[in-house]
Amino acid sequence: MTSSLDHRILDILSNHARLSVDSIATQLKESPDVIAQAIHRLESNGTILQYATIIDESKLSKRKAPLRALIEVQVRPEKRTGFDSIAMRIAKFPNVVDHYLLSGGYDFLVIVEGETLDEIAQFVSGKLASLDNVRSTVTHFIMKKYKEKGALMGGDESDERLVITP
Repeated sequence: MTSSLDHRILDILSNHARLSVDSIATQLKESPDVIAQAIHRLESNGTILQYATIIDESKLSKRKAPLRALIEVQVRPEKRTGFDSIAMRIAKFPNVVDHYLLSGGYDFLVIVEGETLDEIAQFVSGKLASLDNVRSTVTHFIMKKYKEKGALMGGDESDERLVITP
């Protein structure tokens, strides 16, 4: 069970995972020991699974960024496990980086990475679409990132407000 303090710590870490315990303690007006214990508990009980870095690949030279695709998947749920069993089979593929259950016309959104278009196509046709309960797939390749997890890509840090017209 997470406390109000835990939720406040998680809000801070979800936006700034590299903040020190002292910085978080100062923001929340708590002692560093209390914050450190709470973070350790959240890591130990599996609430915090990992810390991530958002990379703007356009700033890198001599490194080819992996190709990413969004795949909408329609499945036939299984009688006893519903979506969970097929979801876990899909999630275990190494190409899959994110996997969500959706409402609407498709059941899952699967985000995959590969080195080439062909690698992703082979994954979709040879592994994903061939699973027994998969009824259909639609693949969308990501051409360019403009924003990821709230971070703008391309270095535009201006605080210009968007124009709103009636």
